[in-house]
Amino acid sequence: MNVFDQLNRYFYRRSLGLLVIRIGTGAVFFAHGLMKWQNISMTENGFSHAFGFPPWLTVFLASIEILGGLMFIFGIGTRVAGVVLGIEMLVAIFITGIGRGWSAHELEFLLMMLAFGLALAGSGRVRLVHVFEHDHES
Repeated sequence: MNVFDQLNRYFYRRSLGLLVIRIGTGAVFFAHGLMKWQNISMTENGFSHAFGFPPWLTVFLASIEILGGLMFIFGIGTRVAGVVLGIEMLVAIFITGIGRGWSAHELEFLLMMLAFGLALAGSGRVRLVHVFEHDHES
């Protein structure tokens, strides 16, 4: 066995990799949702003027980002949170104008891909509780 095979065996930790991805992605969603909540009237005003959103939709979006971010961080309902947040980011890309180019949407694109990836992969073994998912990782 060569050194690369040994390193590959040593560093193959799927659940720890998913934990790192979940915490990083969840922290970004949580922080963005919290920023919206902390300035909810300003956010409602901005979303209303820019996109015609009713105030309740702004509250809803901020809430799902906070809740979904926490779900990722703790590994609770990761697949459900991944689908919901992935769809939110996909819609955000189209609503804010897909024709504006890559640099205008790279964060939303990355978050969308991470969310959908977590929806497909699940939480891994390192999670708070086993809810909504059946991970068959060996």
